[in-house]
Amino acid sequence: MFQKSLVIPKSQLTTVTENTTIQEVYDIFNDSKSAHTRTMPILDESGRLFRGNIYKQHVFEHIAKGGDMNLPATAIMRNSTKFIYTTSKFYEVFFAIRDLPFIAVLDENHEFYGIFTHDKLMDLLSQSWSVRSGGVTIAVSTHNAQGDLSKISKIITRYSNIESLLTIQSDNEPLTVLFTLSLQADSEQLTRLIKHLERKKFEVRSIENLNRFK
Repeated sequence: MFQKSLVIPKSQLTTVTENTTIQEVYDIFNDSKSAHTRTMPILDESGRLFRGNIYKQHVFEHIAKGGDMNLPATAIMRNSTKFIYTTSKFYEVFFAIRDLPFIAVLDENHEFYGIFTHDKLMDLLSQSWSVRSGGVTIAVSTHNAQGDLSKISKIITRYSNIESLLTIQSDNEPLTVLFTLSLQADSEQLTRLIKHLERKKFEVRSIENLNRFK
């Protein structure tokens, strides 16, 4: 489950209702205060229920086609079924938002709570990968054998704390594990660690200095 603190609450958002006209939406998008806004949530008249999103792109496409500007915003609405809950689990959130700039968040009463943005997802992943607290990330190839992860971890912990790890596997490729470590990229301990892994036939495929992301 992700934290509610990652959600931008309704009180901080610009929203429109299902009866707002496309012309009114156009005026909002063109207001200087909304210059960087690409999309807005559409709520019902009570302001409690999520109906969908309206995108600046689709408003301009509607104008280009000579569409009726007095139609309600729902006429060009998108993402009406794209939402998560404040109680959703991580993978639900990840797969729901991956193609969207943001996704609507509903509370336990199915009422609109706010939005979770793609930028917030990137921040969450950065925290889970310990980018800010780690010094270096090494990518280590396994032999695709049972117990490899345990063996590699035991070697690493002789030289460094493991801040986080992530496994990656492509088709027909050995499992690769990204270890974020507390070591610095130019440390002697890291050099010794890599040599130890290579003696045990575990290939270190890359070394990434995390200090450039801080």
